[in-house]
Amino acid sequence: MYSKEIVLFDECTNVFLCLYLIEFSMKKLSKSSETMLVLFAGIVIFSASSFSMNEALAKPHASLLIPPPEGQPDVNTIRVVLGHTNEPTFGKLPGIEDGKHYLEVELSDDATTLPIRTATLFADKFYFKNVESFDAAQSPQDANEIESNVPISAVFGSPGLFYNRQVVDPGIYGYTLRGEINYFDVGTVPIEDTTIFCNVEAQGAQEPNKFNSPGWTGAYGCSDSIKEIFFPQSQGKPFPHPPNYPRSDSYEEYPENYQPSSEY
Repeated sequence: MYSKEIVLFDECTNVFLCLYLIEFSMKKLSKSSETMLVLFAGIVIFSASSFSMNEALAKPHASLLIPPPEGQPDVNTIRVVLGHTNEPTFGKLPGIEDGKHYLEVELSDDATTLPIRTATLFADKFYFKNVESFDAAQSPQDANEIESNVPISAVFGSPGLFYNRQVVDPGIYGYTLRGEINYFDVGTVPIEDTTIFCNVEAQGAQEPNKFNSPGWTGAYGCSDSIKEIFFPQSQGKPFPHPPNYPRSDSYEEYPENYQPSSEY
């Protein structure tokens, strides 16, 4: 009698479909133990499916735990997750890659995983062109480019998610995060200046963690050149489009490479 519902729950991989099936079963709920068993099985399968989907959506990010301040017993430890959107990250290349990889911060209660909606966040952004310039630097202030105190804004419709929108170049990116978190209107948690750079170890840096603040775990990827995934590599450029494909990623350094080539 209930085989149809059991099959549907078993094949349920969409969150909204699962919720609909659970609601449908509840409307048909009777005192029979068999109906209760079907509903319980559906909830268990739905929970497992949600966990699997969350695992599938996992991406390379760094995380930091912020303990509750003294004198605020109603505040739990807060998890801060930082990285780039759309990992792996590739620098912009006209006609090939737009380089839109925003600075992304996620805030949640570490004990309950509930997203924290309200916070005032800012970041200093540091960019090194390559691992050689990173190795030579004595502090983040020696970066090739710096932006200070940029806002990281809440994303509409995504509680706990905050963006600073940016278009990146190939290179090494680091961020100093600061701000204040409103913990469900029962407490305020400050974020003191804390710095984390992308996974410079994978780039071959001599001291990959030299600028990172204590407490960070995990890592987010540095920005690679999209040319690294060209196949075949010997081609060097897609053919026949675009006709003005640059031989360098940087217009500022090599504007002549952005002119139409006689090769085509």
